[in-house]
Amino acid sequence: MESNKKYWKGLEEYKNTPDFVESNKNEFAEPLPIEDVLSEAGLSTVTPRRDFLKALGFGLGAVTLAACQKAPVHKSIPYLIRPEEVVPGIPNYYVSTFNGSPVLVKTVVGRPIKVEVNPNGGVFSRGTDSQAQASVLDLYDVSKLKKPLLKKKEATWSEIDAFVKGELNKAQASGKKIRIVSSSLNSPSAKSVVADFVAKYPTTKHVQYDAVSYTGIIKANENSFGKSVLPKYNFDKADLIVSFGADFLGTWISGEEFTAQYASNRDYKSLEKKKMSRHFQFEAGMSLTGTNADTRVPIKLSEEGPALIALYNAVTGSTLSGGALPNNVYADKALKLVAKELQQNRGKALVVSGSNDVSTQILVNAINAAIGSYGTTIDLDNPCKRYEGNDAEFAEFVNEMNRGEVAAVFFLNSNPAYDATNAKAFSDALAKVALKVSFSDRVDETSDLCDAVAITPNYLESWGDANTYEGYYSIVQPTINPVFASRQAEQSLLIWSDAAVQDYYQYVRNNYESKIQPAVGKSWTELLQLGVVTAPARTAGTYGFSLSLEAVVASIVASSKALQKDIELHVYESVPMRDGKQANNAFLQELPDPVSKVTWDNYIALAPKQAEKLGYKEFDILTVKGENGYSVDLPLLIQPGQAMGTASVALGYGRSKVGKAGDNVGKNAFPFVSFSNGTLKYATTAKLSATGGREELAQTQTHHSFEGRNIIRETTLKDYLKDPAAGSGNHHKHKVYDLWTTDKHEKLGNDWVMAVDLNACTGCGSCIV
Repeated sequence: MESNKKYWKGLEEYKNTPDFVESNKNEFAEPLPIEDVLSEAGLSTVTPRRDFLKALGFGLGAVTLAACQKAPVHKSIPYLIRPEEVVPGIPNYYVSTFNGSPVLVKTVVGRPIKVEVNPNGGVFSRGTDSQAQASVLDLYDVSKLKKPLLKKKEATWSEIDAFVKGELNKAQASGKKIRIVSSSLNSPSAKSVVADFVAKYPTTKHVQYDAVSYTGIIKANENSFGKSVLPKYNFDKADLIVSFGADFLGTWISGEEFTAQYASNRDYKSLEKKKMSRHFQFEAGMSLTGTNADTRVPIKLSEEGPALIALYNAVTGSTLSGGALPNNVYADKALKLVAKELQQNRGKALVVSGSNDVSTQILVNAINAAIGSYGTTIDLDNPCKRYEGNDAEFAEFVNEMNRGEVAAVFFLNSNPAYDATNAKAFSDALAKVALKVSFSDRVDETSDLCDAVAITPNYLESWGDANTYEGYYSIVQPTINPVFASRQAEQSLLIWSDAAVQDYYQYVRNNYESKIQPAVGKSWTELLQLGVVTAPARTAGTYGFSLSLEAVVASIVASSKALQKDIELHVYESVPMRDGKQANNAFLQELPDPVSKVTWDNYIALAPKQAEKLGYKEFDILTVKGENGYSVDLPLLIQPGQAMGTASVALGYGRSKVGKAGDNVGKNAFPFVSFSNGTLKYATTAKLSATGGREELAQTQTHHSFEGRNIIRETTLKDYLKDPAAGSGNHHKHKVYDLWTTDKHEKLGNDWVMAVDLNACTGCGSCIV
């Protein structure tokens, strides 16, 4: 008998497989193997992860009932002189900054236990993502080094300092180059420290690179408008949003910030004003943003460029070549509708692309200029400073090492031995450098190749600042004393450059009071209390586009043709794991992917019809061989919504030196990334072949049944405006009895309720952490 259901939790429910029917009868997907686990034989064997978690859930009650022996006596030492601000049971709160986002840290008896958004954060701080929520666990990570290392042996800081200074003097005497390689550095004080270091050692250059790059947007803005910046995007000012592969609600640039902006035009407050934005998403793989779109159109990676050309032609009336989509009639039809709506929403629309190709982003700039986005939904005058990496500079750095021109290199919050496009070429070149220093909290893939590991503290143990947008500053302040014998990278650089001020706390304060305070008008004490200060924003200007697009279109068409073979492979950041820096965080490994609900692994995603066409079944292990010859074996996940002819693999997995939780979890997809025309490319081609093996992925999607409840309730904006109860099922015309207001018992204290606006919730999963 066919079902008239419109939504399913997974393909198992849709196909009504025998396994799903059987498991759906039970409260738990599998029986609890308590007797097996607690038996003598069970205790001597390795417990599977799922069984361990189930036993753990039962454990508290079982152990309590079974306990028959006296517990060992643990003596506690009371405070002789209790700190004034510490009261057992009463938490303290400190403002700080995580990855450029202002946060509020809850501490209990001197220990950080929870991170939330700083309520003083203003328009740039609207929430915390899963990385921020899980970051507390990184503080207590036992895989971190306890002391700095010199030649792979524990050393004192005086030994490290003497060694590094001696090698720097040799480098300076030789006239060779010194390089500081970091991810994007948005700290004003840290940048000032680097400048002081360069003044001491003039052959030094700071090279910024990001594992997931936005160089394409920055270079496109430089070419289009003479501004080498990442714009400030205002999704809250857009009545119409059109995205081509940009997961702006998930991992693109600043997901939590964009989510709050996006929701402000779609939540219950917006509906009360009878207003709701419209969102089109064109993409190859199913993303978190795609699942929230009003209209989602699957397109191949090779079709993104032609689709943008077609959209530009339709909006402007131009006749640029290469804008045909002969094999995707649905996308072609949708683009015509989008063009019409963009023209109707001039000045209130926004087009974004997740591509890192400069030519593609230049064409996006031309479209946005044509629909009047600059000065409203796009701000180039108050730019975002979260990402400032330069892919070409990093590639040249590797060439410099190969040529023997580099005498010393320092790695700060960067791990190119893991995430570089060609890690072997990087490692071979690094071996030619005399002094190699890693600022890391552990022996990772890059620090393992270095002479010294100058261990750094967690952000919750550190002083610093951040400037993620023009005129927007936040403080990083410690919430606990350093757990191990670590030292901030900035302080090490100050010591090695013989700076006048070598205490980094004092350096940050001096830098704020001399350079930032005059513009913002807030004292250092006020900054520590508020966490965030702002200078007056610049007026966002309007920008016209006047460049010729002939060369741009030719480049886009050539790139599109190069992808039209085999399977088009999309490598992307997953919401839980991002670029893999926090791969040893078990909270993030356990967090289900918002789309696939897979935990503790990455996989290759194919469309159901694509898998059927190729003769593969879900969980088959496939060999994925990239265009550059790199190959990995990954389990297959059948993903509805994946574009035909494409496959997707998540980055951030396959770490080999990160810690017990993250080592050898999944496979490394960074080698699939290529470098061409000055930027990293995350679209390539691959050949697939079956290995004959099978690996079941741990998914939470259909773990429990809903016992007949609706998975989702929906209605259209048109019907909602007529009847706010449309689609909710609340149409019963009977007397309502309220157990709370009719209760005559005296109620003391607060009443608590949890209400989720499902129009605003995107399903990111941060609340799970």
